Amino acid sequence: MPGKLEIGCQMWSVDDIWKKDPAGALRRLRAMGYAGVQSMGFFSMDWDELARMLDGEGLRIVDMPFTTKLLAGGESKFLDFCGRFGVDFAFEPFADFKTAEEWRRHAAELAAIGERFAARGIRVGYHNHQHEIRNAVDGARPIDILFDAGVSFELDVGHLKVAGEDPVEWLGRLKGRVPSIHAKPAGDKSVGGANDANDWKAILAAAEAAGTKWAVVECEDRRDTFEDVAASMDFLATAR
Repeated sequence: MPGKLEIGCQMWSVDDIWKKDPAGALRRLRAMGYAGVQSMGFFSMDWDELARMLDGEGLRIVDMPFTTKLLAGGESKFLDFCGRFGVDFAFEPFADFKTAEEWRRHAAELAAIGERFAARGIRVGYHNHQHEIRNAVDGARPIDILFDAGVSFELDVGHLKVAGEDPVEWLGRLKGRVPSIHAKPAGDKSVGGANDANDWKAILAAAEAAGTKWAVVECEDRRDTFEDVAASMDFLATAR
């Protein structure tokens, strides 16, 4: 693709397949044109074997999801993993709280994690879904609380669009705070499908302008086939 934006694949898209044959799945994704892959499942694998598989295909790990529970069980080990595989952005993939104060405290918790991780050159952020937009708590939307707290994002543009937001507008607001986006279709099984409501040319241009480095494809409807991630890559390869 033109510009600096690279394309990765979130392995959740093929979750029913890849864990049965990780090497074969990585080989197939690389053949499609993907430059990177993403999964929390990588952390529990044999790191040496994972490195051999990734290096053999010329693939990189794109960012790294974490949970506070995982970090509580060994933050230093998680940091060692990120260092081993050159990960410079770690994000929380989901959270849900019932009050605005709980969201504010959690934003502060993410900031504290970010301060600790910064010593290892790793930025910390959050991955949005739809509930942070749709479900206001105490009159405040969680996504706005996180934004106002200065949190970085792996911005899921599909969830934004389906929840009634404009991904291009959010990318502009978050300039410098979006190391990666989840390239998720809004209303179709694959990125750029006939019923995908996203304006991908505008989104990709806005992502590059925001300093985003990766667009990570995530297709959630059919996790037992490579068809959707293949179609997504075919579309993105010629989207601009």
